[in-house]
Amino acid sequence: MKILLINGSPKNSNSSSELVMNELSKQLGDSNEYITINTVELSKKVFLDKFTGVDIAVIIFPLYVDGMPSHLLRLLYESKDELMDINPNVLVYAVANNGFYEGKQNALALNMIQHFCDAAGVKWGQGLGIGAGGMLSASPIGVGPLKNIGTALNTLAANINENISGDNLFTQPNFPKFLYKMGAHFHFIQVAKKKGIKRKVLYIRH
Repeated sequence: MKILLINGSPKNSNSSSELVMNELSKQLGDSNEYITINTVELSKKVFLDKFTGVDIAVIIFPLYVDGMPSHLLRLLYESKDELMDINPNVLVYAVANNGFYEGKQNALALNMIQHFCDAAGVKWGQGLGIGAGGMLSASPIGVGPLKNIGTALNTLAANINENISGDNLFTQPNFPKFLYKMGAHFHFIQVAKKKGIKRKVLYIRH
């Protein structure tokens, strides 16, 4: 199959979405042909051109306020009326990752991609919501605390290879939530310190 992997992160490199994209391509195997694109500053024309002749498209992006990054939202909105003319048979999947612990926090964003498919007249495959996206660089996906995420990506990859649609999947690391929260608080404090913000300011209630 010819598979289009779409990185919807606003970062040009070193994003959690890029890590997920690389792992998913490994899980999908070497028998497929892959096209990878980064949506930052991508025009509608180039975006639509990449859909020409592909069997599968996978949109991978970070959660932004229960939705997707604005540049990705713009691309999808501007492309919805023309995508069916470019490739009416493409099957679309999506993977969303967030900084919250629970993968289910991505449910609304995945629904947005499904609504895009409905509006564009193309087939929706399945979505995967990954929680605790900040941990994706902590260890190889599929190993140690990221074993659950590797398993979920493997399930998604199997469905993609079989052209199977299904209910959305949700996962998070096999790592205690309270430890994840502690790590997040420590990180926030360190970032604030680097920017000259005192710790007590972070706890002021307005």
